Amino acid sequence: MNEFDNQQKNIAAGARLVGAVIGCVFAGIGLTVLGFMWVQPFGGFHSPPLFFRVFASFIAIPFVMIGGFTAYCALTGKGLRKGMSKSVHSAMQNSSQGSYTCPKCNAPLSDNIDVSPHGDVKCGYCNSWFNIHHV
Repeated sequence: MNEFDNQQKNIAAGARLVGAVIGCVFAGIGLTVLGFMWVQPFGGFHSPPLFFRVFASFIAIPFVMIGGFTAYCALTGKGLRKGMSKSVHSAMQNSSQGSYTCPKCNAPLSDNIDVSPHGDVKCGYCNSWFNIHHV
């Protein structure tokens, strides 16, 4: 593994850690609001009325769910790629590897191929035209 791969791995790990911290903060805010609203005794001095307890709970529940899901996805890495289409996923793989492939025949492009300033290129195998920026 070269230095560039190590750097990319460290950046990805750092980004996942930031996502986990932000998710935990949002979930913690929601749990704090829920706890404060429902731990207070009913009818006590400065205790919130039932309407405000329910209203605050409806606001806090999405904080808990979205924050928890964000932290879970950031820590495990699951749930991130399931919604991606195959073309987007293959384009991400191709761009991360530094090589491009033809979307019609999947043939790799040679190193000495001519690319227009707009990114248009002709596949040497199947002779089809495509744009490397819109693969």
